[in-house]
Amino acid sequence: MEDWMCSDSAHEDEQTAVPVRYRTALEHARERFSGRDPRIDAETAGARYVDMGGGCGEFEIPVLGQPYVVSWPDLRTRDVHGQEAAPVLQILLLHYLLTADGITPRGQWVSFRELPNGRIYYPAFREGSERRLLERFGSDIRAFEAAAQALGGMPLPLADHAFAFQVLPRLPMAVLLWEGDEEFPPEIRILFDSSAANYLPTEDLAVIARYLTTCLLRAAATAAV
Repeated sequence: MEDWMCSDSAHEDEQTAVPVRYRTALEHARERFSGRDPRIDAETAGARYVDMGGGCGEFEIPVLGQPYVVSWPDLRTRDVHGQEAAPVLQILLLHYLLTADGITPRGQWVSFRELPNGRIYYPAFREGSERRLLERFGSDIRAFEAAAQALGGMPLPLADHAFAFQVLPRLPMAVLLWEGDEEFPPEIRILFDSSAANYLPTEDLAVIARYLTTCLLRAAATAAV
């Protein structure tokens, strides 16, 4: 899945390049917008809606500080250069607009297992996100800090090294790293604001954690070049 997650764009024609499961998910998400008011969806998601007249408009949604535009009513997501976004990101942004209820993030961090049905998805979440970060950054603190800062991470006093990320307008996440010692190995945890389920279903929160993971790994690879 990672090849589809943190790329600049889909790069190819959606109908031929996108796996069937993603295409189906995109179509289903777009169908769910029938009869909805885009202005209300934008307000509850903390996004901006620009009315372009004639029943058309655009949602402006930053993702890790990078601007993306979701067109209305055809609901296609493009980056600032006009290139179509990676399919998984398109699905996540549509689900975000559909799920967001406008509640203010509470400023309380919770683990993935504390999310609704989080224990069900935790094994896949652990392997797809936390373990990948641990393998790369567990013994390379400088690379972790450089990657986090490249994505706009803000330091947190929650572990030996910790950063908060504004992944979506009302979806903050945190990555915590503890250094290893003679007694304990290094450890990494990803945390969510306790309001996260008000903005994405738990299964999608696992996906967006992989998105953040992939972006951190790519930022580290770029910095190392």
